[in-house]
Amino acid sequence: MPRVDINSLPATSRTWLFGISPALDETQSRQVLQRVDAFLDEWAAHGAPVTSARELIEGSFLAIAVDERSETSGCSIDRMFGLLRQFERDLGVQILDSNRVFVRHADGRVEALSRADFRDRGDRHTTVYDTLAERLGDIRTGHWIRKAEDAWPGKLLPS
Repeated sequence: MPRVDINSLPATSRTWLFGISPALDETQSRQVLQRVDAFLDEWAAHGAPVTSARELIEGSFLAIAVDERSETSGCSIDRMFGLLRQFERDLGVQILDSNRVFVRHADGRVEALSRADFRDRGDRHTTVYDTLAERLGDIRTGHWIRKAEDAWPGKLLPS
């Protein structure tokens, strides 16, 4: 079985971080995790199991990590994206839309804004979630949560 506990993977593990909006409720979270687990249990590239793990963060972010020693292929990654497209249809959420910027408000609430809304409402000090984080260590250390000026959304702001 290639699926492992995410804490057992090294910090250098390749990671895909998907923002989900609106945030999942408890029932949806359980459904998503069960289906992701079933996918990861069977995930293989060229017949070789992919050692992988997942974590759902704040109901708004799905992290899928792959041990750096596992091989992934375009086809195996395409299957993962197919699963996410199915979640979008089944749950009425957005996962793969890259036009969103995730921000954390002072009260801790996570909100997905369009890039245009972020340009109008955000500033360089706005706390953003950098969903382009590629290594599990960035997620573990919280390095993917930072001020807009230190992440890609800062480029959207007027200079």
